[in-house]
Amino acid sequence: MTDIPEEVLPNDEAAFHYRLLMLDEFDGEIDGAKKYHKSLVEFRESANLREDWPFRRVYWGPMDPGFSSILESYDDLQLVYKEDDGNIHIYKETEKGSRVARGLKEGLRILKKDQTQQRETELQLIAKVNKDRLGSEIEEDDIIQKLKESPLGSEV
Repeated sequence: MTDIPEEVLPNDEAAFHYRLLMLDEFDGEIDGAKKYHKSLVEFRESANLREDWPFRRVYWGPMDPGFSSILESYDDLQLVYKEDDGNIHIYKETEKGSRVARGLKEGLRILKKDQTQQRETELQLIAKVNKDRLGSEIEEDDIIQKLKESPLGSEV
């Protein structure tokens, strides 16, 4: 019988899935990269994932440095696609992406139990609060403003 490793989903890999799970909590659509980034930042802060999921301070605030490449990978896998509406990127989850998100949630509930429930609740809360807000409104939240005080280019 083989031993099951204590860490079945390493944190450096698990951090990537929150991008898909956040989109799923927004009912499969987020209008604007700023809104997406700021919601991910708020989730990361509320879930105490700062050490495992570094963001970079750029001139408009904290940014997830792996965001574009991971969403491109999700697009290649036909989980998410991006539409352009003028200057705004609209991120949409595909039906396949929705099924993958559900599978991730169910799998993580089995593998990570208590931690998963807490993080699911935090994702749901942030999506509920931010769903009808603009990225510029989310940017005014205290947590984002505090991170914007960090020097440009630093990890936040």
